[in-house]
Amino acid sequence: MRGVILFLALVTVSSAQNNLILSNAPPSLPKKQLSCAVQELYVIGLSTHDPAERHKAMLEWLDKSKCSPDDYVNIWNALPEWAGTSDSPALRAKIMEKAR
Repeated sequence: MRGVILFLALVTVSSAQNNLILSNAPPSLPKKQLSCAVQELYVIGLSTHDPAERHKAMLEWLDKSKCSPDDYVNIWNALPEWAGTSDSPALRAKIMEKAR
């Protein structure tokens, strides 16, 4: 019985050899091509109380961010809640422009 358990342990270790961590260096993270933190836009929308400042900050965020088309769909759908009275044709046009 011990032999069978030892054999299974060796087979498991040998098959998982590619996934073993053999150094103390931090693992390399895959590089994301898109830098999109939709949470930042959410925070801008809920923490900036002046509608003109909120509108300007949201436009600046949209200018500097690169999101996936799915992210822009989510932003489009949540914009009335996040932007409130700052929601405008200019914001909507910027989202449509970036979603292409």
